[in-house]
Amino acid sequence: MLSACGGNDGSPNPSASANKQTNAVDATAVSPASAASAAAAASADAADVKKEFKAAGPIPVGMKTTTPPLVIADPTLNLAPYTPPAPPAPISTTTLSFGDFTSYLAPGSASTWHPGTNASTIAIDAPPANGTGAGDKAVALATTYASASYEADVTVSAPVGTGAANAGFVVRTTNPTAGGPDSLTGYFIGLDTGTHTLVVGRQNNNWTNFIQYPVSTIVGGSTHHLKVTTSGTAILVDLDGQRVVSVNDATNALPAAFQSGSFGLRRFGVGASFSNITIHTYPTVTSPVYDFSKVVGAVYTPSNAVNAIDFWQNYDPEIVNRELTYAQTYGMNTVAVYLHYLVWANDRVAFLSKFENLLTIAARHGIKVSPIFYDDCWNPNPQYGPQPAPVWGVHNSQWVQSPGTPIEQAYFQASASNPAITYKQSLASYITDFVAPHRNDPRIIFWEPMNEPGCSGNGSLQNTRAVMMNDARIAILNAGATQPINSPQVQEDEGTYFSDFYAFHPYNNPYTGPVNGSSLSALNSETLQRGFAGTTGQTMPGIVANYGGTTGFIVWELMIGRTNTRFHWGQTPGAPATVEPATPFQGTFYPDGHPWQTSETQALTGGFDVKLPVLQVAYYNDPTFSAAPVKTSITPLIDFDLNTERGTDSPDASAGVNATNYGVRWTGALKATQDGNYTFTIDSDNVARLWINGAMVIDKTGTTQGTSSAKVHFAANQSVSIKVEYVHGTGPASMHLLWSNPAAKSPDTLKIVPSESLVTAS
Repeated sequence: MLSACGGNDGSPNPSASANKQTNAVDATAVSPASAASAAAAASADAADVKKEFKAAGPIPVGMKTTTPPLVIADPTLNLAPYTPPAPPAPISTTTLSFGDFTSYLAPGSASTWHPGTNASTIAIDAPPANGTGAGDKAVALATTYASASYEADVTVSAPVGTGAANAGFVVRTTNPTAGGPDSLTGYFIGLDTGTHTLVVGRQNNNWTNFIQYPVSTIVGGSTHHLKVTTSGTAILVDLDGQRVVSVNDATNALPAAFQSGSFGLRRFGVGASFSNITIHTYPTVTSPVYDFSKVVGAVYTPSNAVNAIDFWQNYDPEIVNRELTYAQTYGMNTVAVYLHYLVWANDRVAFLSKFENLLTIAARHGIKVSPIFYDDCWNPNPQYGPQPAPVWGVHNSQWVQSPGTPIEQAYFQASASNPAITYKQSLASYITDFVAPHRNDPRIIFWEPMNEPGCSGNGSLQNTRAVMMNDARIAILNAGATQPINSPQVQEDEGTYFSDFYAFHPYNNPYTGPVNGSSLSALNSETLQRGFAGTTGQTMPGIVANYGGTTGFIVWELMIGRTNTRFHWGQTPGAPATVEPATPFQGTFYPDGHPWQTSETQALTGGFDVKLPVLQVAYYNDPTFSAAPVKTSITPLIDFDLNTERGTDSPDASAGVNATNYGVRWTGALKATQDGNYTFTIDSDNVARLWINGAMVIDKTGTTQGTSSAKVHFAANQSVSIKVEYVHGTGPASMHLLWSNPAAKSPDTLKIVPSESLVTAS
């Protein structure tokens, strides 16, 4: 699904990082040791499936695997801490003095660069007034650097006037002139005594700010040891021996000029001195190139959950196994799942255990997982505990941000649960807890620190979001992660500067691609909106045609359920829907496993000639099955439970299927791989019947929840027809067709015969 070549994960060891990330991603690019470990894990889980199958009793007809038990245990106990590889020996070491630099003074500057108090110090006096020393710089043009570290002791004066007040390094510099503060190509890393921050950004005859990281000790007259490391597209910043910033400029259209350049010094509105300037060079590291072309995925929140808190508080392995069966059957190989800080803060061990369970289920279905730590969208004030029911007619009516605005505003302050720990520290622990046990886990496709930074519209927290993504990146790397890291570029660009590849969220039609048109190291990590009155929506076939095989794609979302994204963005609490939408705005499959349209399934799986292990299904508003069906479709299982909430109480409200007094009929064929007597069980809330080869074998006439069973002999490898009918009255709907055979060895002993053709009706 994902392959990589080259590599640097942003650690201070460029050459070892290259080796680590090269081998990080999947079986086509893993080291022999990692491949052996993954193969051993898969073999062990296959053995677990057989054990679980023997102990499970009846399982749903069509289910591809058993459901692993949820074991509540702390996966971080006895986990060996990550030890980063030893840094490589430098190829060369250079010390610079005043004579190595050429100065470029901004117009109107009244200052000059000059030797300091000793031969190893270069200084520039504070300007006489604000603006008269803006952007003065000195560059050592004799040598260019790619993979290198640059360090010096830097002293910065107090601000002159009220303007910018910073001084530091310019690295990978080309084309410097005296034209102004940003008249060069390269990066600036400096100390700002006016805002008490460490500033990092890109210069290209203009200024692109990456981050202003708060450091209270950066004050006028203070001296700090500044170390900057460049490696591939990564820039690491250590201040006084501590890692402060980890940037990776994964911008899709990043010019090649930023790959190497000279070293220089720059100041803006302050006086500064630089002592003991030392540069170490290392073997050249090329950042990895990622191929996401085969990613076919969806954002996954179970159909019974309203948001991520609800998902994990009420985590149900049976539902996850069922719904990831749908994803696998219909051609998906990736799911993005939202984590939530409040769940971790209140129920840490259970949350970590549930996540491990989900990874096990996903792997059994050939699906990789992209975990998302933070989210900047929708309700800014999440609350732990039971979540409110969805508001009918309102898009994403109970979705919440993570960790939420109050915590972001108090990021550097003491946390509510422990006055000795700041939220910054607590959030780093939250991330480390998930990453450390899975640092080499091939089930993780990439880590996403923050979804859509800027989606909240809260501009006052823009730099805080950059700080959080930066700190998340450092926490992920410090935990030893070998998988790539990404926050998408949507509302704000900052996510791109702390990412290993370029991710974008195209919701346009005509369909748009990466900013420079290249699918290299680019992923469409969220897409699909089918439009509403007055707009042009997307289609699943359109998404497949435009992104499949190039950037890959992840649709919002897998299920049509309680998140309410079947209603469109404009349907808000102040303007809710008045009718159930005939075309769901978002979502792909209903809780019983049928797609909104089979044409979408055909697009996802490769066309009309693909044969899928599904049953044909028809939905009737006439529970006697006398009238024509309201809808026909396909489904991989007969295994669902529906609630009594408006819209999700029907098998398909968009198609007009009743919420009460309806019938469902499934037809198809089964095949067993071994002779024997197979026990079929219907577990339903109402009337249900089963026919095998035209003979009725189960006739459940009870109108309350209960089971009815029959034993049928199957000859090995002989296809037999099956028909199932279910009638729902009122209340919650529940229908499950199960099978068992004491002699069977695994879940695939009994299979649904792939359909000769997909139904073409919607």
